[in-house]
Amino acid sequence: MEIIYPVGSDASTIGITAQKRTLRVIQGQTQATPTSGYLDPSLRTETGGIRAPLSTDKAGVKSTGAAAVSPFTRSANAFTYEGSLPPGLVLVKTAGENYAIADGGAEEGGTAVFGLLGQWLGGPWDGVKQNNQISAWQGPDSQYQVVAPAFNTEEIATKAAEMANGKKVPLYVAPDGRLTAKEPSKVQTVIAELIEYTPAYIQVRLVI
Repeated sequence: MEIIYPVGSDASTIGITAQKRTLRVIQGQTQATPTSGYLDPSLRTETGGIRAPLSTDKAGVKSTGAAAVSPFTRSANAFTYEGSLPPGLVLVKTAGENYAIADGGAEEGGTAVFGLLGQWLGGPWDGVKQNNQISAWQGPDSQYQVVAPAFNTEEIATKAAEMANGKKVPLYVAPDGRLTAKEPSKVQTVIAELIEYTPAYIQVRLVI
């Protein structure tokens, strides 16, 4: 459980709120690494808030209200829950040590998939505020639970049934930034392997 204090409040405020972590490390003592990085400037608004990437974002173009140009063209809005970007979304590395929310498209310009977002960003569950530092969980063979709705259910339930026959189920990044089992139409980085599926969560083994 992650406790989030509303904007302008502190630990002395009675009206705190709480939200489940949607990314939980299951096996990571030696495998998982919460690599430190920074929000891509395009994820900030001109007034300093956090903005969720939109389907209208275009490479090299500054979207209305954005603090900086988008690093690549998106094909869909990034997934949000009650206005917040949840832990477990797939990150790509942009310039320097900056990260943006992946969308799995060719327009990412060759930027490498780098890991899974470790914090809530923006909206009522924002855990970074004015601090731009975030973590990207990565590490081959590290295992995680990704809690609904922070994964894309498309194809996952169907593909999960194939595991009973010993078949591996690779996971990719959906256009909204969540993990999905839907096979892409173009060659795309395999991010993780599905270990367990339930409607409430999936357990995955990273391969990056």
